Amino acid sequence: MSRKYRQTGYMDHDRETKPKPPPRPKGPGGRVETKFHMITRCNNCASEIQVMESIQATDKCKNCGTDLHTCRNCLNFDPSARNECTKSVEMRVPNKSVNNLCPLFEPKVLVEKQGSGAAAPKVVDSHRQAFLDLFKK
Repeated sequence: MSRKYRQTGYMDHDRETKPKPPPRPKGPGGRVETKFHMITRCNNCASEIQVMESIQATDKCKNCGTDLHTCRNCLNFDPSARNECTKSVEMRVPNKSVNNLCPLFEPKVLVEKQGSGAAAPKVVDSHRQAFLDLFKK
């Protein structure tokens, strides 16, 4: 039965009969702690890059082989900014996915949940395999 009013005295006998739920446990043992870590990823394939502090101009991704010292992997890259860079760049770099020697390059560092990248491909593969199994004869 729903009550229209919650003032004291209005149908108090219904409130007293319902037991209150126990309080949720609080503290380090009672709740799941979410841990975060700093990570740099390849802009092309999203694989983790081990060298976060200093990406050299000749470095390439170990997974897909694309250049890492590019505008798209830079912290200052912004497609809506002038010359697509938040820093004052004299000349626009025409191809943002190609290796360049920009002195303002800083690797893009992301903050992610710990373990978020490892579990996702397994789930996708199992769904893909289940889909392919539907069409086997």
